[in-house]
Amino acid sequence: MSWRCFWKNIVKWKKYWRIEQSKNKRQIKMTEIIKDLVTEKTVNGIKIPKRPKIKQGAFQIYTGEGKGKSTASLGLMLRALGSGMHVYYVRMLKPRWKTGELKLCPENFHPNLTFRNVPHYWALCVSKTIPEDVETMKEKMEPEMEDLHEQVKSGKYDLIIADEINYCIYRGLLSVEKAIQIVEDRPKNVELVFTGRYAHEKLVERADLVTEMKKIKHHFDKGIRARIGIEF
Repeated sequence: MSWRCFWKNIVKWKKYWRIEQSKNKRQIKMTEIIKDLVTEKTVNGIKIPKRPKIKQGAFQIYTGEGKGKSTASLGLMLRALGSGMHVYYVRMLKPRWKTGELKLCPENFHPNLTFRNVPHYWALCVSKTIPEDVETMKEKMEPEMEDLHEQVKSGKYDLIIADEINYCIYRGLLSVEKAIQIVEDRPKNVELVFTGRYAHEKLVERADLVTEMKKIKHHFDKGIRARIGIEF
């Protein structure tokens, strides 16, 4: 065998060895993930996977005038809980009546979930034209933003969702500067999600993922009103 053939075989062997090592690493990683998912504890009859180690979180925005922003965030919440993650979900400008998710998520619904509805005096489509309601809501929202900031920095949660925060900023109920501070203070292993139409361009610039819900058709236009279990 010539030296040229010999070195060619060495190169091939090294390439094969690297591929096999890479496969083994992927298999080990997948085994660890599966092991985490099946290593469960039971709390109040709920089987909970071991809390995963999150190395890289992201800042997400769900915006646009189409239906599905809060719905998407609730789906993400459910997926995260099913994977053992700790979740903080705050609804910042939802109706005062109990929607389906609010009925489903009392304080003891899931040991890894903190689910809050901000108490407010905001009547949809009306309060935005009443200066007194706007000022009252600003006062109510200020401590809520401070609390959200603390939760983001605390490291207690893997996923934090602020539902309708974009619209609150758009209406002048919240400061975009404070929202930016919250985003910038996010630990790298925390997933942060802002929902609501009219997302501020300064937040969009800082986001890792932005999804715009665009209305193509909507049954409201046919006169079909909001339905229990679907819209609320």
